[in-house]
Amino acid sequence: MSMGMEATVFLAALAFVWPFVGALVVAALPAPHSREAAIWMAGIGCALSVIVFMFPSVGGNASGWDDDPVQRAGRVMLAFGLLLLVLENAVQPDRLLRSLPHVCTALAGLACVAPEPAVGLGILELALAWGVFVFTRPAGRAKTGWGLIRTGSVGTVLVLSGLLLPQGSTVSGLMMACGLVILTGLAPFGQFWRDRNDSFLFLPFAGASILLAMRLRGHGGAAFEMALVAAGLVSVWLTASAGRAGHRQRLFRTFPSALALMAVGVEADVAALLFLCGWCLAGGNRSGRGWAVNVLACFPPGAPFVGCLLLLSVMTDWSWPVAVLTVCGILAAVLRAVPDREAARLFWPEDMAGRVACSVLTIMGFLVPLAMMLGAF
Repeated sequence: MSMGMEATVFLAALAFVWPFVGALVVAALPAPHSREAAIWMAGIGCALSVIVFMFPSVGGNASGWDDDPVQRAGRVMLAFGLLLLVLENAVQPDRLLRSLPHVCTALAGLACVAPEPAVGLGILELALAWGVFVFTRPAGRAKTGWGLIRTGSVGTVLVLSGLLLPQGSTVSGLMMACGLVILTGLAPFGQFWRDRNDSFLFLPFAGASILLAMRLRGHGGAAFEMALVAAGLVSVWLTASAGRAGHRQRLFRTFPSALALMAVGVEADVAALLFLCGWCLAGGNRSGRGWAVNVLACFPPGAPFVGCLLLLSVMTDWSWPVAVLTVCGILAAVLRAVPDREAARLFWPEDMAGRVACSVLTIMGFLVPLAMMLGAF
């Protein structure tokens, strides 16, 4: 193996291990210094993930780690999602809680490169179990933890059961699709978040589930793809028809996940990547902010807007009626979910986390179509 290949393999391995190192550093430091260290560790992790995307490890034992540019770019989004989680949260006195987003992001990245999807699902279940342990240590939180682990485990068991059935069968595809819909937390099928800190676990967890869905498509077949599109379409229309403003905003958090699963269903993986970008950088508890509402509503020039164009261009070849229903559902959801016009006009946020998010989303919106023209995807 040449020196250059050895270097790329080393950097790829370091990118996977780095969030674990960050978790140890953040947990070991005193609380007043932990946030600054977490920002530095997350920033270095972003740089490593970008380097691994640009210089993938190929050949020999590294084959299969980085052969899919969409998967590599998805891990870049997970890394930037970790950076935003650290930037937008204050100092956490609890050592395990402040290290949780680093651990979950590390496990999510490992799940995406597991040699078998079943192994990746097991790693995600480990991330879920660790997150539930951290959340439920305080007295009186056992019921909440049971609800989280029950929902996540049901999704995992469904996907694993589908993997045990013959490849391409209808039952297998439906079971796997239902399990993934639950794992991504897609409304109304998944678990709603109850606490702000839940994003420490579920942002990387749901992002990794979307990336795993792309790898499971070959086993699920046509039924898998149709079920993902149907579930995403139901979620979009549920968001559009939600009544109360608070309930509507809560549903709107899963809007990019719904569109991403639809993109996976119609084999528009680049569009799914752009929706994943919106999910990691603007989803979750950020959905009530003006700039995040713009992003989630697929307003230009952000990455989800470009993803929406790519999705619809592919979906018209897949099914015209579904494409029309999707367009109408997106327009209705956007009109219902953006009641505050003043907030919707806010593009450049005042906080550092929002500025990083808007910059990355805009850059992705321009770079991904260029990369497609150059043959990178």
